Amino acid sequence: MANTFSNFAIKGLTKVGNIYCPKNDEFPAFSDVAGTYKLNDLVRNVPSDDFSSLNLVLAIFAFLPNFIINWIISKCQQSQANPSDGIIPSTLRQLNIGLRGLCYSIYYSEFNNPDFKGKTPLQVIDYSLNRITD
Repeated sequence: MANTFSNFAIKGLTKVGNIYCPKNDEFPAFSDVAGTYKLNDLVRNVPSDDFSSLNLVLAIFAFLPNFIINWIISKCQQSQANPSDGIIPSTLRQLNIGLRGLCYSIYYSEFNNPDFKGKTPLQVIDYSLNRITD
């Protein structure tokens, strides 16, 4: 069975994405520009156990108030400077790297929300992708 994000997981990812990629000057908010319709293509080859855990965490985030998600993300980011190898700091570091990577890869991708009107993040930084195919 292919990896497919639940609607709640997409809602949770959008909340997390708005924390990592908020509206800032010319940069649009994650929720405005992110091409979440391509999410399932992005995680096609993720091991199913890892994907199930990610889907569950994001679905839980969909139900949490924003201030709690902000607190969790803050603790995840603070754990990056924590030299401890304990289970909590190492888990928070993994969560931070995974969520941040997923949000940034969607935000700075060429696949944007088709309803978005305005400059995309790639246009703001004046970057264009150049694919060469055989």
